[in-house]
Amino acid sequence: MTSTSQFASHRFVRHLLTPGSIPSRVVLITSTLQMFVVFALDILTPPDIRLHVIYIFPMAAITLHCEQPMAIVYGFALSILLQLTTFVVQGISMGPMVTDTLVAAAASALTIFLARGVRENYLETVDLATHDHLTSLHNRRSFEAILSSEVARLDRYGGVFTLAMLDLDNFKALNDARGHHVGDQALQLLADVLGDHSRQTDSIARLGGDEFAILMPNTGEEDSRLRCRQLGATIAEKMTEAGYGITASLGHVSFMTAPESTAHAIRQADDAMYATKRQQMKGTADRLPLP
Repeated sequence: MTSTSQFASHRFVRHLLTPGSIPSRVVLITSTLQMFVVFALDILTPPDIRLHVIYIFPMAAITLHCEQPMAIVYGFALSILLQLTTFVVQGISMGPMVTDTLVAAAASALTIFLARGVRENYLETVDLATHDHLTSLHNRRSFEAILSSEVARLDRYGGVFTLAMLDLDNFKALNDARGHHVGDQALQLLADVLGDHSRQTDSIARLGGDEFAILMPNTGEEDSRLRCRQLGATIAEKMTEAGYGITASLGHVSFMTAPESTAHAIRQADDAMYATKRQQMKGTADRLPLP
């Protein structure tokens, strides 16, 4: 029982100290209530016992978990207002009131500065760990976690999702002929095209090299076939306009029952993509004039 309670306590503290792990609205409501509790206790205690230092804790929570600057301004203003009210109610003279208010404001400002730095460093580290540095898309590890969640959702609630895979045709030739910096520009262009022509609910990733994946929740076979065909045409058009002269091969698989694993789902979509590539190569060969 003791180990269970220690684990729960450790999990709660970890959750509390992880930026963004608690919804902003919950943090704002809870922190506001905490400030009013501190205010009430400060009023009820003798004037020589000051509790205003406790305001930095709800202030730190707001700064750590709330993205909006106005939430921080609200927390700062409320804490200073409540402390000023306490000084007035307790009849603190003007000199100590001004001094204590300045000290409280400085403490809150320092708390905001430190907590905001922790939040930004944490989110930057998470971003580096979950996103591809070149395209800013999800990396393989992050995408597999998202796909795993979608597989679990499908297994539990039913429905459908589509997994599409694509890679660029003749990408190695572009790299060899014009250099890797041009190849990187082509990959960035591809990422932009995928982002511009995907829905908010879709998840896009660069799995490695010129191999990309798109997870399309609540998308069946017919819709995904049309979307992949349109996306392939758009990619070819944008690559031609940019002077890269390459195309993309896309393959997709729609799942109405959960695959046995994320690796199995990716393998099926990969096979579909290579089947498309072979078909396109055969079509190109068929169109070549006979010698």
